[in-house]
Amino acid sequence: MLNKKIRQGIAAACCLCLVFLSSCFNPQDTAGSEPENSSAPTAEQTTTTTAPKFKANPLTGIEDVKIADWERPVAFMIGNNDKSRPQLGIEKADMYFEAETEGGITRIMAVFAGAARVPEKLGPIRSARTPFIKIAESLGAIYCHAGGSRAGLAFLKTADVDSINALGSSGGAFDRDDTLKKTKGTEYSLLAHGSKLLARIKTLKFKTQPLKPSPFGFGETTIGSGAGSRVQVRFSGAQTVSFQYDTQTKLYSKYNGTLEKGTAHKSYSGKTLTVSNIIIMYDEIYWENETTKDFRLVSGNGVLVSGGASRQIRWNRNKDRLQFAERDGTPLNISPGKTYICLTDLSNIDKTMLA
Repeated sequence: MLNKKIRQGIAAACCLCLVFLSSCFNPQDTAGSEPENSSAPTAEQTTTTTAPKFKANPLTGIEDVKIADWERPVAFMIGNNDKSRPQLGIEKADMYFEAETEGGITRIMAVFAGAARVPEKLGPIRSARTPFIKIAESLGAIYCHAGGSRAGLAFLKTADVDSINALGSSGGAFDRDDTLKKTKGTEYSLLAHGSKLLARIKTLKFKTQPLKPSPFGFGETTIGSGAGSRVQVRFSGAQTVSFQYDTQTKLYSKYNGTLEKGTAHKSYSGKTLTVSNIIIMYDEIYWENETTKDFRLVSGNGVLVSGGASRQIRWNRNKDRLQFAERDGTPLNISPGKTYICLTDLSNIDKTMLA
């Protein structure tokens, strides 16, 4: 009897052990299985490296150039007399050069950091002039023009410049606008078309990657000690330009004329030209022949105007580079943004106004 009770007790204890063991055993926990939360990604697994989509614009310092569009600069000769204004697409340029050509009038060379940045309508495209060809050469830019002065075309043949003459076969990259022909005349109706320009450049087998360094750096810059909220630059008796600084936008608006009587330089779209920096280059101007003028463009002094202030600078140019520097020779850094460069004769130094 006692043995029977003992056997029954042992059997009951075994059953309890089996129940306990079965409750602790998970049939999914085999030697080859993963823990229940093993499928959850770790921080290391979810971190992905995103390739940068933009590079710094070599003309403005702003990271707004698509990697796929990283190309050498393209420069266009733009008319700037009363018949030429308002110009189409000029507000899209990354950098501007303005200088006297002949008869006291000026032209503007609008420079873009690559053909992909050129708007669908840009112009009016005008003829080549020697000083602008020199600058384009130093920038490594593809130079676009419509014919040229006798001296300008002669210099273009010897300069280290890839160029496109809009009056020749352009593959549709340039054509006459019918509306402009009626309202302004044939001479002021030639436009460039950004969508077709790159194809034309490839057809001509020009190198498309940047060839030469930027004329200045970007980033931390010395604040000038001179006045620079209001600027007036004289090119000739027929052309004076002025700029006024907006402390809210930190941009300069450009005007044709004096500070007192100037009119806003607006593009065809109605937008006023605005820039972050103004550089005045002083140089000797001379008659290259009986009709057109040129500049020495070797070295000289100048003024940087930025952030409502100004300071004295220097510049040097050869066919390989245009470079701006502080007065002590340190490479110049400027504020990121567009720059308007005024190239004017030494005789106009005392006519420059900074307030």
